[in-house]
Formats: sequence, structure tokens, C-alpha cells
Amino acid sequence: MIQPILDSFAHKLSLNAGTSSPISEESAFRNWKSRRDGARQQIGRLSRRELQVVQLVSMGLANKTIALELEISVKTIEKHRANATRKLGVGSTAELVRLAVLADYEMETRPRFSTAGNHTHVSGVHDN
Repeated sequence: MIQPILDSFAHKLSLNAGTSSPISEESAFRNWKSRRDGARQQIGRLSRRELQVVQLVSMGLANKTIALELEISVKTIEKHRANATRKLGVGSTAELVRLAVLADYEMETRPRFSTAGNHTHVSGVHDN
């Protein structure tokens, strides 16, 4: 999960190489680490269930699929997402995912679903 972020910094370093004040790799890493720590502090404000929902949203899952995975209603997922969005101070799903990726939290357990063809299978339930 961290490799795309490091690749992004390497790209930024190469872009800044032609300017009068290039950013060193060490400085860029310290900047990223500081932002990551801030994101982790923000994510730490979430309840366990809100964090689960944010992680699953970050994996690209739809509310219905998340609800099936966590065995709770779609309305409850929507409420957890709204609470997480408010607590994190973000205004969109893209910002929510960006913050989760920056925090670099890994799922404690892997989801029980798999994709086969155009159907998602979650614990024996089919989501068409």
C-alpha cells in the first residue's frame, strides 16, 4: 500500500529537480511521514465500526456489499459513512479514501467475498 505513495514522491522529486530549490528525498519522506501521522491521528477518532466501513469503502466496495459483508443494513452503513466523513472533516468519498490510504491502515481481517464474473459473492449471498 505504501509503494504508490513512494512512487509519487519520486515523481515529484524528479519534477522539482529542475527548479532552484529541489526537495531532498529525506525532506520529502519527513513531509510524507508527518502527513501520514496526522492522517492516523484523524482516523484514530473513528469507532471500530466506522473504521471498518472506511476501510471497505477504500477498497472500492459499494454500500450494499459492505452491508452484506458486515451483516448490517445499508442504512447503518450510510450512517457510519456519514459519521466518519463528519469526524474526519472530509467532503467527498475521494477525500475519505485519500485519507485512509495516507494513514496506511491494513484490514485486520480479509473480507469474505470474492468476485467471479460480474457477480459478487458474499458469504453465500449473490449481489447482482
